[in-house]
Amino acid sequence: MTSGKGSLVYWVVGCLIVVLAACLCLLLALAGWSLVSIREVGRISEPVPEAQVIAPTPFSDGDSPQTAPLPAPPQAEEMRRLLANAQVPVADPIELAGRLQGVTDVPRVLAQTAAPIPVGSVDEFWVSDEDSGENFRVRAEMVYATPHVYFWVEQGVDYAERDVRALTDTFEEEIYPTNRDFFGSEWTPGIDGDPHVYILFAGGLGSWVAGYYGSSDEYSPLVHEYSNGHEMFYISADGQSLRDEFTYGVLAHEFQHMIHWHLDANEDNWLDEGLADVAAFLNGYDVGGWDVAFAQDADIPLTFWPSGSDSSVHYGQAFLFNVYFLDRFGSEATQSLVAHAANGLDSMDQVLAEVGATETDTGRTTTADDAFRDWAVAQLLLDANVADGRYSIESYPRAPRLEPAEDFSMCPVSPTSLAVHQYGIDVLRISCPGEVRLRFQGQTMIRVLPEDPPTGSWAFWSNRGNVSDMRLTRAFDFRSTTGPITLNYQLWYDIEEDWDYVYLEASTDGGQTWEILQTPSGTGTNPSGNSYGWGYTGTSAGETAAWIEEQVDLSAFAGQAIQLRFEYVTDASVNGNGL
Repeated sequence: MTSGKGSLVYWVVGCLIVVLAACLCLLLALAGWSLVSIREVGRISEPVPEAQVIAPTPFSDGDSPQTAPLPAPPQAEEMRRLLANAQVPVADPIELAGRLQGVTDVPRVLAQTAAPIPVGSVDEFWVSDEDSGENFRVRAEMVYATPHVYFWVEQGVDYAERDVRALTDTFEEEIYPTNRDFFGSEWTPGIDGDPHVYILFAGGLGSWVAGYYGSSDEYSPLVHEYSNGHEMFYISADGQSLRDEFTYGVLAHEFQHMIHWHLDANEDNWLDEGLADVAAFLNGYDVGGWDVAFAQDADIPLTFWPSGSDSSVHYGQAFLFNVYFLDRFGSEATQSLVAHAANGLDSMDQVLAEVGATETDTGRTTTADDAFRDWAVAQLLLDANVADGRYSIESYPRAPRLEPAEDFSMCPVSPTSLAVHQYGIDVLRISCPGEVRLRFQGQTMIRVLPEDPPTGSWAFWSNRGNVSDMRLTRAFDFRSTTGPITLNYQLWYDIEEDWDYVYLEASTDGGQTWEILQTPSGTGTNPSGNSYGWGYTGTSAGETAAWIEEQVDLSAFAGQAIQLRFEYVTDASVNGNGL
C-alpha cells in the first residue's frame, strides 16, 4: 500500500484485522506474530515464525501488490469447525446439588410474595471478600425504601441519609427504567417473591472492588450456602462514597449484570462487562477512565478476561468495542445481544445476520470479525468523513484515539519483530519521507491451549465457558473383575481457583446418581461455596499448569458395571483454559 509523500501513515495490526494486506484470517487460525516489510509486496504462501521490518524500495505507479490469503492447514480448519459447532451445556446448580450432593426438593423460589419491610429493620447478609475469596456475615439496617429498592447499611458504617436518598431515588427514577427499557428486565419478583432490589453498603468487599452483583443470591441457600436469597447488589463502604458519581455508574453497571444473568446466564465476560459499562454510559455516567488506559496499550486480547484487578484495562476495551457496536449497528442489534442464546462473538455474528447488517462493498453479511476490524480502525481515525462513516464513534465524542505501538520515522530500518494478541491491536506509525510500500505477512494459527499432549498428538479437552457444565463420561464393566482396580490418568488443568472445580465421579445406577471420588491432587476446601465436593481447582503442578499423573483406587467397584465421569463446573464469571 502507498502513502502520500511526507504524510503520516498509521497501520493497525491485529490478529483478526489486517489493514496492511488482504490476508485470510480465521477465528482459531490466526497470527500471533506478523511480518511487516516496507518494500514491494510478493505472494505470501507460508506462515513465518517471527516478524520483521525491512528497508523500503522504490516502486512505480504500475506496481500492483499481491494480496493472496494465507492458507491454514486442514487440521486447523477442522479444529475451528469442531469448536464452532461445540455445544457447551449450561450449568444448573439445582440439578447439580441434587445429583452430586443428594439435596432434593429444592424450591426455585423461596416465596411467591413478600410483605413490605419497614425502614429500621435489621437483618444479616453474607458478603464476599474478593481479595481472599472468603465469605462472612454482616448485620445491616434497612435505612431507605422506594417501590423497587431496599437500601441496607452495615451496622457501624458511616453514611449520610441525604446521600442514600439521592442515590436510591436516582436509581429508582432514572437508572432502573433506563436499564430495563434498553436491556430488558431482571428476574422479578424473583427468588424472594419481592419486586425490590436489595442494595447493601458494607465494608470488606476487597481492596479493588467498587461493587458487585452475585448470581449465587438467585438460588436457595440449600443450593449455595452463601446465598442471601434476594436480587442484590453490594457497594464497597471502604472505597466508595455514596456521593461520588462513579458510584451511580456502578449501580447502572451491576444492574445490567443482574438483567443479563436472567436473560443469558452463561454470557462471555467481555460482552457482559462491556454492555455493563454501556449501561453506565447510557445513564450518563463516566466509565472510570479505563478506556483511556486501553488506548495507550491496545494489545489486549478482547475475548480473554483475567481475574482480579488485572482486568481493569479489559473493561476499557470491552466498553469501547460495545459502544462502537451500538453506534454503528444501533439499539435493536445491541439489545438483541443481551438475551441471545449464543454468546460472545458467536452472538454478534448471529445478531448481525438477523438484523440484516451487510458490507457496503460486497453486500455480504457483516460478521463480528468485520466489526472488530472496523472498530480497530475507527478507534484510531475517529473520523466520520472517512469511507461510509463507519470509522467513528459519534455517540461517544470522548472516545480516546489509539496510540502507536511502534513509530518508524527513518527508513531504511533494521529488522524488527512484532507480536500481537488474537483480537488485540497494535498501531504502527510510519512517517518516513517519500513514498513507501508496506508488506504484511501474518501467521494463520494460534494455539487453543498453551500445552501439548504429554504423549502422541491427541488429548481430551473440556472446552470452557461461564455457568457451564462440561462432562467426559465412559462406561466400564467390572462384573467379572475381583482383584484390585486402579484408574491411571494424566491431566493438565487451568481452572479459576476456589470458584470453578473439576470432579471425578462414579455411577453404579446408569447415571442416575453420582459419587464424587477423592483424587490425589484435589481439594475439599470450598471458600466460595461453589464446590459440590472433592475436586480439582487452580492449576495442576503448582503456579504454572503442567501435566501430572494421578491414580485412583476403584477396587470398591469390582463386580459392578459403572460409569466414570470428569465433570468441569464453572460459575458466572471468569474461567481458565479448562481441563
